[in-house]
Amino acid sequence: MKTHRVLFLTIAVLAGFAAAHSTAQREAINPRNFKPQGQPYNYAIRAGETLYISGQGSQTPEGKPPGTFEERVKQCLQNVRAILRWGGMDLGNLASLHIYVTELRNLETLDRVYWQLIGADPPARTILEVAALPEGNSIEISGIAVADPNSKRAIWPARWPKSAHADPPGVLTGEMLYLSALGAESVQVSGEVTDFPGQVKQALENVGEVLAAAGMSHRNLVWVNPYLDDFKQYAAMNKVYEAFFDFGNTPGRGTIQVTALPSQQHVVFSGIAGSELSKRLAIRPRNMAPSSTASPGILYGDTLYLSAKSGFIPGQGIVTQDFELQLRQSMRNLLDGLEEAQMDFSNVVSAVVYLKDMKDYDRMNELYRTFFQADLPSRTTLQQSRDHETKTEEQMSFIAVREAKR
Repeated sequence: MKTHRVLFLTIAVLAGFAAAHSTAQREAINPRNFKPQGQPYNYAIRAGETLYISGQGSQTPEGKPPGTFEERVKQCLQNVRAILRWGGMDLGNLASLHIYVTELRNLETLDRVYWQLIGADPPARTILEVAALPEGNSIEISGIAVADPNSKRAIWPARWPKSAHADPPGVLTGEMLYLSALGAESVQVSGEVTDFPGQVKQALENVGEVLAAAGMSHRNLVWVNPYLDDFKQYAAMNKVYEAFFDFGNTPGRGTIQVTALPSQQHVVFSGIAGSELSKRLAIRPRNMAPSSTASPGILYGDTLYLSAKSGFIPGQGIVTQDFELQLRQSMRNLLDGLEEAQMDFSNVVSAVVYLKDMKDYDRMNELYRTFFQADLPSRTTLQQSRDHETKTEEQMSFIAVREAKR
């Protein structure tokens, strides 16, 4: 009887939590006369006042990428801008951007073009070097935009230096704070931090300073992306990371190894935080144990941030190397989190798919589409590293939004 009372109490609390917060209307944003042509995603999904933009490559409207990297950066940003305009927005509405490149040596060119085009009110930004992108792209950009550009405010801790062409450490829009990728080098108290645990600690303290400048703390984080250039440092990172959060109430998380980070850094953190702790609820399916490093998901108001999941079976780990079986199990693990928040795949507005090898892109697409039917979310796909030792063939993270009934 005690177990049943706890279960009923949990359901009642979640139901009351959901009833107390608003729901959002969902709309697919695509060009006029849009034809999917086999792609299992929409260009963008608008949920309430927030627009989630799929990863955009550098293809022209005719389907071909320009010749030089500089031209590809311009085209990529133009593609993002076109989507924004289809949704009644522009570059000034952007709150957060992730930029994936296959060669960081082109960073100077990327930055030059970016600052020429982005405007006077830039978003938070994360730049990563990854192993491969779909269709042979050398750059891909995904983003989150908000309906009211006047709601945006750049967040700079008081002692942090500013410059004309520097990413704001954070962008606050309404209750939500979007963090640029922050590492140990973002700002340091004194001297260079050389050991990896020290870099993790300094980076998380830098995150804390940005949060504090927005009137928040680490407890307000709903989502964190730790990006590493060496996954062998995963345990060392976790040992430091867990000290910054309450056990069982950690943010949703996607820990990703990439091929390289700007300024030869070894770890950076980007993330999202919500200012109202009363709207924040950790979501944990019953088959997943509490964790000191990542909640399966965080529900903030009507938005659910689900941690990246791979094809592991809870309590057993990865039991097969078959790509399609792993993908099915990943979707099952994500569905567990969705259902715990009284949602399903139709509520997903944004997905990021990380492939061990881009050769599986077409296979992934064919199976992936079967889970969504007509409710395809926006999506970004990449091969994050060249590590082929891991047993994980793919992993995915989701953002889902409780939709208002029409």
